[in-house]
Amino acid sequence: MSISLTPSALPNQLEPPSYSLTRHYLHPKKCHAFASTTTKHHQSYTKTSQKSTGIGYLSQGSLLAKNVAGLLHSMDFTNPGESTRIYALILQNCKKVNNLELGLQVHGHLIVNGVELCAFLGSQLVEWYAKLELVDDSRKVFEKLGERNVFSWTSMMEMYNGLGCYEETINLFYLMMEERVRPDHMVFPKVFKACSKLQDFGVGKNVYDYMLSIGFEGNAFVKSSYLDMFIKCGRVDFATGLLEEMEEGKGVVIWNVMISGYASRGYFKEALNCVKDMKTEGITPDQVTWNSIIAGFAQHGRFEEASKYFLEVRNLNGFKPNVVSWSALIAGNEQNGRFFEALNLFRQMMIDGVKPNSVTFASVISACANLSLVRHGKEVHGYCVKTDQLDLDMLVENSLVGFYAKCLSSHIAYRKFSRMKQKDLISWNAILAGYALRGGSEEAMKLLDEMELQGLETDVVTWNGLITGCTQNRDGKTALQFFSRMQEAGVRPNSTTISGALAACSQLEDLKIGKEIHGYALRNQIELSTGVGSALLSMYSACDSLETGYLMFKELSEKDAVTWNSIIAACAQRGNVVTALNLLRNMVLSKVEPDTVTMVSALPACSRIAALTQGKEIHQFIIKHGLDSSNFVQNAVIDMYARCGPISKSRKIFDLMPNRDTISWNVMISGYGMHGLGIEAVRLFEKMRISGVKPNHVTFTNLLTSCSHTGLVLEGWKYFEVMRKEYEMEPELDQYCCMVDLMARAGKFDETLEFIKNMPCQPNAAVWGALLGACRIHGNAELAEYAAKHVFELEPENSGNYILLSNIYSAAGRWEDVSRIRCLMKNREVIKSPACSWIEVKRKVYSFIIGDNINTHPLMDKVYVKLKNLLLEIKKVGYVPDTKYVLQNVEDHEKELSLCGHSEKLALAFGLISTSAGTPLRIIKNLRVCGDCHSAIKYISKVEKREITMRDGYRFHRFIDGVCSCGDYW
Repeated sequence: MSISLTPSALPNQLEPPSYSLTRHYLHPKKCHAFASTTTKHHQSYTKTSQKSTGIGYLSQGSLLAKNVAGLLHSMDFTNPGESTRIYALILQNCKKVNNLELGLQVHGHLIVNGVELCAFLGSQLVEWYAKLELVDDSRKVFEKLGERNVFSWTSMMEMYNGLGCYEETINLFYLMMEERVRPDHMVFPKVFKACSKLQDFGVGKNVYDYMLSIGFEGNAFVKSSYLDMFIKCGRVDFATGLLEEMEEGKGVVIWNVMISGYASRGYFKEALNCVKDMKTEGITPDQVTWNSIIAGFAQHGRFEEASKYFLEVRNLNGFKPNVVSWSALIAGNEQNGRFFEALNLFRQMMIDGVKPNSVTFASVISACANLSLVRHGKEVHGYCVKTDQLDLDMLVENSLVGFYAKCLSSHIAYRKFSRMKQKDLISWNAILAGYALRGGSEEAMKLLDEMELQGLETDVVTWNGLITGCTQNRDGKTALQFFSRMQEAGVRPNSTTISGALAACSQLEDLKIGKEIHGYALRNQIELSTGVGSALLSMYSACDSLETGYLMFKELSEKDAVTWNSIIAACAQRGNVVTALNLLRNMVLSKVEPDTVTMVSALPACSRIAALTQGKEIHQFIIKHGLDSSNFVQNAVIDMYARCGPISKSRKIFDLMPNRDTISWNVMISGYGMHGLGIEAVRLFEKMRISGVKPNHVTFTNLLTSCSHTGLVLEGWKYFEVMRKEYEMEPELDQYCCMVDLMARAGKFDETLEFIKNMPCQPNAAVWGALLGACRIHGNAELAEYAAKHVFELEPENSGNYILLSNIYSAAGRWEDVSRIRCLMKNREVIKSPACSWIEVKRKVYSFIIGDNINTHPLMDKVYVKLKNLLLEIKKVGYVPDTKYVLQNVEDHEKELSLCGHSEKLALAFGLISTSAGTPLRIIKNLRVCGDCHSAIKYISKVEKREITMRDGYRFHRFIDGVCSCGDYW
C-alpha cells in the first residue's frame, strides 16, 4: 500500500528542476541508445508469449521451467491472493537467474488468464523488466498500474540510474511526489546519486530539504548518500557541516564517504584528520578507508604518499591490499601519464596473486594504448576474456575500443564498438576520437549524426577527442571544423578544447583565428597558466609572431613547467637560441623544476650555436636529477654532443644506453655523417642490422648522407639497394636526393642526370639543389644553369640557390652573369641571409656577421689587427688567397681585404685573442664555409698550433696542424 501525503506535507521549496518535466517523463529517444540492443534480443520472445495460451513454449530441459509449469498447473485462480503470491515467486526466481524467455512467457500467461495487476504484483513485474533494463516494457507495465507503490517507483529509478539517465530519475521523483507516494530509505539514495552524477547541487539541496520537512531522518545508507552527493557537487563545506551536526550514527560507512570525498579533491589534511577522529570515536578504519586515502594520493600524482599508505596497509594485522588498493595505484599512475609504472604495478599485483577487476584492466589497457604496446595490449585483452569474460564489461570494452583505435586501426576499433551490447557516451567518445586520430573525419561525422538520431547528446569530452585526434593527425583544418561545430551544438569549450584549437592554428599558421581564440579565452576567463598558455606560445611562434608570444609569457601570473618549456622550445626553434638558454636559467631561478621536456627543448639550442659548455652543464643537470632514464633525453644528449663537436662523447653515451631504439641509431649515424666519418657510419649501420633493430627511412637518409660526405659511392649504391630489396622499403624523395648528391659530388654527372630522369617521382627543389651544389665543387657552369632553372621554379624565394649560381659565375669570371643574378634577386625581392658565425668563449656566446666593423664589438679593432698579422704569417707557409670567392669585380687587393671580413675569420680571430694558447676553438656558421676560409683556417691551425672545429650549414670540419677532417671533400 502506498502512503498518501497530505498537501501540507509538501514543502513550498520542492520545485521541479528544469528537466522538461511533463507527464510524459520518459524520453524513449534519449534512452534508445542504451536499450535498443536488449530490446532486439527479446522481441521474438515477446511475440511468442503473446501467442501462447499457457506454458507450452517453455524449455522442457530447464529445471526452473518444470517447477514453474507445476506451480502454474496447481494454481487456484479462485484464490487471488495465492495466485498473486505464486506469480510473484516465479518472477523473483526469474530475476535471480536472469531468465528472459521464461519471465516473458509468465507475463503472457498472466495476461491470458486475466489476472489483475495489483500494486504488489505490478511492482514485481516492473522490477523484473527494470532489472533487465528493458525500458519500453518497464514503462508500459508501470503506466498500466492502477496503483504504483514505492517499490515500483524505486525499480524504475534504479533502472534509469543504471542506464545513466539521471535526469529521468529526478523527474520520476517529482512525479512520485505529485502522486503523494512517500519515499523511503531506498528512494532517497537513488535520487541523491542522480544529483551527484549531474552535479546538480540545487536539486540535491531541494530534495534534502524536503526529506527533512517530512521528518525522514534516514539510516546510515541515506546519510552517506546525501553526504556523497554534496561532496560530488563541490560543496565539501556543506557536507562537513552536516557531519559535525550528526550526534550519533556516524558509522564507518559515513566516515568513509567523507574521507573519500576529501581525498578525491586533494584535501589530504582533512581526510587524515577524519581518520584520527573516527579512531577517537572508537571506530576502526577498514579496507575502504585506506583504499580511499591511497586512491586520493595516487589520483593527484602524490605517489610517495600513496605508496606509503599502501605499505602501511600491508603491515596492518588482518589487512592486505586488495584489488581496490592495487587498482587505485594503477589507475592513479595511468591517469598521471606514468604508464610504465602502472604496468609494473600490474605485474606486481599478479605476482601477489590478487585477481584484477574491470577497473584494473581498463587502466592497464589504456597504459598499453598510450605506450603503443600492441602485443601487451592484446595479451591483456585475451586475459580479460578468460577472467569472468571481463572483456564484456562496458568499462573494459571502452578501453579496448580506445586501445585498438590508437594502436591498430579505426576499423578494428569499430568492429569492437559495434559488437558492444551496451554503449554509453564514453563508448561513442572513444570510437570518435579513434577515427579522428586515424584520419577518418568523414566516418566521425557520420557517427556524430548517428548519435544525434539516437538522442545522445555530445559533451566536451566528445569534441576534445575529435579536435585533439585531428591535430595529432596533423589535420588542423578538420580540427577547426569540429571546433566550430562544437560551438553550434552549444557545448562550452574548456582549456583542453582551446589548447587543441590553438594547436590546429599552429599547424595551419593561421594567426587570425589563433588571435580570435586567444580573445575567447580571455573573455571567458579561461586560465592561461595551464596548457592554454603553452598552446598560445606555440601558436604565436608557428605564426611567426614570437614577440607577441613572449610578451604574453611575461604577463602570465603563474608559470608552470609546461609554460616554460613552450617558450624555451619556441625560442630555440625560431633561432633565438641565446634567449632560449637565458630562459632556462631564469626557469631554474624561479624555482620551477625543469623536466625531460625542458631538457629536450634546451639541448637543441646548445646544438644550434655549438654552446658546448652550456650543453655539458645541462647534461650534468640531467644526470644529477635522474632525468636520463628515457631514450627521449639520451638521444637528445647524443645529438647535442655530435653537433657541438665531440663525436666521441656521443658514441660513449650511445654505447652505454641499455635499450637503444631506432632514433638512437639514427642520431648516431647522422652524427658520423656530419663529421665526415662515413666509414664509421657504415660500420654502425652494420651493427644495427645485427642488433635486430629495424631501420626506417630516416636511417637510410642519414646513412646515404654519410656516404655522400665522404665519397663512398659504391657503399651508397649498396645500401640504396639494401633498402629496397632486403627491407622492402620504397625510397622516398629524401633518399633519391641523397643519391643525386652522392653521385654529383663525385663528378659523375652523366649518371646523375640519368638517375634523375628515371626517378619514379618528380624531382623536388632539394634534388636540383644537390646537383647545383655539386656543380659549384666541380666548376660546371653549364650544368649549373640547367639545375638552377629547375630549382628557381620550385624555390623562387630561396636565396641560397641564387648565391650558389652567382659563386659559380664569379669563379668563372662571368661578371655579367653575376650582375644578372643580382638583378633577378632584386626583381623577385629575394633577400640574402647574411653570413653569421658564433663562437663560445668563457661561457658566453659571441656572434659575428660578415663585414662587421669596429663599432660592432669592443675588441673588433684588435680582431682586425690579429687577422692582418695572421694573413702575413700563413702566406709565409703557403697560403694563397682564393679571390674567386669574392662576388665583386674589383682589384685583387680589394678582394683580399673583402675575404678578411668573412664572419668565420672574424670569429676565429676573436677566439685566438680571447683564449690562452693551445685552447681548442669551436665555431659555427649558418652557411657553407667558403673555399678561401677553409684553406686559411687549415694554415691558421698550423701556425697557431690550435685544434679548430667548425660546423657550417652542411657538416663539420676539424682542423689540426694544417689538415681538415673532411679531406678537402666537401
